[in-house]
This record gives sequence, C-alpha cells and structure tokens, in this order.
Amino acid sequence: MKPEQGNMQERVEKEEILNPVSASFALPSESERLRKVLDNIPSAVVVFDKPDGTVTLANKRAIELNGMNPSGMKLEEYADALRITGLTGEACPTEQLCIHRALFNEETVLNEPVVVKRPDGKQVIINANAKPLFDKDGKVYAAVAVFDDVTERFKTQEALQESEDRLNMAQKIAQVGSWEYYVKDDRAIWSDELFRIFGMKPRKYGPNTIEYLALIHPEDREKINGTMEELLFTRRLLSKASFDYRIIRHDGSVRIVHSERIVREVGEDGKPARIVGIEQDITERKQIEQKLEGYAKNLEQIVNERTRQLQTAERFAAIGQTAGMIGHDIRNPLQAIEGELFLMKQEVDASSNNQWKTGIQEGLSVIQEQVEYINKIISDLQDFARPLNPELVEVNLRTAIPEVLSTVTVPDQIEMVQECEKKLRVKLDLTFLKRIIVNLVTNAIQAMPNGGNLTIKAFQDKGEVNVTVSDTGVGIPDEIKPKLFQPLMTTKSKGQGFGLAVVKRLVEAQGGTVSFESKVGEGTQFKITFPQKNS
Repeated sequence: MKPEQGNMQERVEKEEILNPVSASFALPSESERLRKVLDNIPSAVVVFDKPDGTVTLANKRAIELNGMNPSGMKLEEYADALRITGLTGEACPTEQLCIHRALFNEETVLNEPVVVKRPDGKQVIINANAKPLFDKDGKVYAAVAVFDDVTERFKTQEALQESEDRLNMAQKIAQVGSWEYYVKDDRAIWSDELFRIFGMKPRKYGPNTIEYLALIHPEDREKINGTMEELLFTRRLLSKASFDYRIIRHDGSVRIVHSERIVREVGEDGKPARIVGIEQDITERKQIEQKLEGYAKNLEQIVNERTRQLQTAERFAAIGQTAGMIGHDIRNPLQAIEGELFLMKQEVDASSNNQWKTGIQEGLSVIQEQVEYINKIISDLQDFARPLNPELVEVNLRTAIPEVLSTVTVPDQIEMVQECEKKLRVKLDLTFLKRIIVNLVTNAIQAMPNGGNLTIKAFQDKGEVNVTVSDTGVGIPDEIKPKLFQPLMTTKSKGQGFGLAVVKRLVEAQGGTVSFESKVGEGTQFKITFPQKNS
C-alpha cells in the first residue's frame, strides 16, 4: 500500500470535499462554504477526474486565468484550448503535462512553469503544481492542479537579466569594471570586466586586501594605501577618492587604471562598512597622450630653434639657407607626424564610444590644423627661397579659378562673388596660380573677422589679363604699405609674413606684376596682371 494511504478514511473524506461532483455525501452548506473558500484564494484550482481527465471543478481564479470556464472539458480539449508550451516556445505534448502525470503516472509535480496562450489571444506564464487524489482503495480517481500567474515575475527577471547583460556589455566597451568592498569581512565583489582588466579569470569574489596590493605596481602601492586609509578613517558617508595607478598582470604586462571610489555605507560605529567604485583601463589613452605630447614638444623645439635662427640671421642674406634647413629639418618629421596622426585618428574613430573618445578626437583635429599651418609656412619659405622655373601651359581662367576657390573654406559670414569673362585663356603655371589665389583669398578672409564681401574677378583690359581679389575688410595702414611685399613683414599676430612676398615672386616668375589699393576701414584690392604675350 502507498504511503499516502495512511489514515485513508480521513483523507478520502477531505478529498471528497474538494471534489463536490464525487462527494455525493457532502452537505450543500459545506459545498457552498468550500466553493466560497476556493473562489477567494489567489491561486487557480482545477480538478480533473478519471478516466479522461474531465474538469469537474474550476474556481473563480481558474476561469479568470484561463480566460474561459474549463468545466466539463476533457484534458485533451483543455490542453488544445490553451495551447500550452514550454518557456522557450517548444510544443508540450499532453502526456508531459503535470496534470496528465498526476492522473496517470501518480506523480506529484511541483513548480512546473509553462506558457498558456488563452482563447482570447492573451499569453501568460503560469507556475503549475499537480497532485493525484487517491480513493480508499489507493487508486487515483482524480488530480488537483494549482496554477499561479507568474508572468510579471518572469518579465521582471528577464528585465533584470537584460539590464545586467547591458551593463556587462557597456563595461566591456568602456573598459570599466565595478566593485564593492565589505570592510569588516575584507571581501570584494568584482564585475567580470574588472577581472579582465586585471588579467584574472572571473570568480565568486574578488581578491582580498593582500592579494589586491600584490597586483599594484610597487611604486604606486603607497599611494593606494594612503588613499584607502583616508577613506576608512574619514568616518563620513559619501567620502570620495579619484586617482590613477598602475597594475601588473600575472603575465607581466603593465596597465594604467583610473579609479573612482566612494563610501556607500557606514556601520553603527560610524566607520565605513561598504566602499564601492569603478576602475577604468586607460592604458591606450595614456599612450596616445604621451605620443602626442612627445610630438608636440619635438615640433615646438624645432619651430623655436628655426625661429631663433631666423631672428638672429640677417633678414635677407640668410633667408635662402634658413628656408633650406627648415624644409629639410621640419618637413621630414612633419610628414612622419602626419602619418602617425592619420593612423591615430583611424584607431580612435574605430574604437567604441566611451567617455574619453570625443576629447581625443578634438585634440587630434587641433593638432591636424597646426600641422597644416606649419606645412604652409614651410611651403611659403621654400617658394620664396628656391629658384622658380614655371611650367607655362594654356589655362582657362573661367574654369581654373573656381576649381582653386573650391579648396578654400570661406566662413558663412563672408559673401564670395566670382566674375570671369568667357574664353579667357592665358599661359601660366597652374600650381603657381593656385598658390597666388589661395594666399590672396586667405589674407582677404583674415581681414574680415566680422564678415564682409569677397570678390574675385578675371578680365582682359588693354591686351592684358587681370585677376583681382577684393575685400571689405580692415584695410592696410599707410605706414605698412611700402613694406607689404617684404618677407617677414606681417600685421597679423599669427603668421611669418611670407605670404605676399611669395605671391610677388610667383607672379613675377611668370612675367606678371602685382599691385594693390587699400583704405583703412574700407578694404583692400590686389590686382595681378599678366602681359599680352602670355595669352
């Protein structure tokens, strides 16, 4: 006889009360009382009778949960109506249901989660419990099932898991690991990413104080000890610390880590009980910063040295020699810097978004602008100093000038107008022409910091081809005009004063002339003239 058969008579009497269809001896008042009890409990209760699992009882909550009244339905019909599946959506055969197993296998099944798709289309997750009911002879005559709606609980668990997954992914992308340290137990809880930063395999707990200090670079241990002592003895909630330090992984590699720490709990004695923090691997960022700092220092040293040589040399006699030195000593390292800068920009642009990426990109853009500016200075110096051998070809100014201007960035507050006569052709060196127009247009833009009008014209006049560049800028003071085309002469805070000197040399090398008219406060016009023989 089965263990459940002990005190059989008493059990059968109780179970027959639960099954009013079979309990022919139950008084109506008892049945009503039992029905009220069943209808007011939060769980769904359904009783299935043999031989075909017909539903003989379903309380109010069962009808609500199933979205229908299953009374009188056979087990097969009940399962089909609810389209019961596993949590992953796989089909769940009737013989595998907890109810079937309780009825026909005499199993007691506890906490079996399944998905129910109700007739009204609503989908719920239920936790099912089923137990066989035995008669006085020890035979199963029915099974009682208790269902609980756990949809919201599962959704909450899924949301928490998704949140944890997103946090882990974010930490991995940002190379940031989080931790909690319980002072009294000397126990730390680390995120998986923090273990990775330290070159360790994830485990239940992070290293204790002694193990952690062994991972820190010997030169930084005193700093770490001092910082933690300060946090532990401040006895203030929310006390913070922020610093950088180095760690040594088990493979011998050294990484640079930025740490943010804060006291989150204090004990009854007022001393810190729990400290939390984050550690970010900033090794790559520091390496880039060090490289950029080194390049900047080298470049600054080269520029300062060459500037000193220019200042101490005679202004005209030594200009050629100095330009040659700058072209050799600066351009070669400048090209190397440009190459490294290009590679670093690619590496930074391709990296994941995090808190330092935007700052590095802005810094690289500034360096790129300065490199281009230095390159222009070198080009002006070389153009002024080296012998010029123009290669004259027939140039259509109506198409050549717009092409040159397309390479110049004109601020929004400046309105640029181009006017060029048709079929205006002249024999020029196209590279020289580009340098001339770019230098003049750049000067014009710089002369209009608050905006204005920029006009470029090309026309024939008395058998000569003329190109004019006019602005409505600040104008040129009278005392500067006689020296305007001399090298090292500039009225701007930024510049070496070779731009107009280079323009004059390039124009004259092609047999032309350059002149200007200017009035302070009204603007300036430069006029380039090429003789008829060039056309």
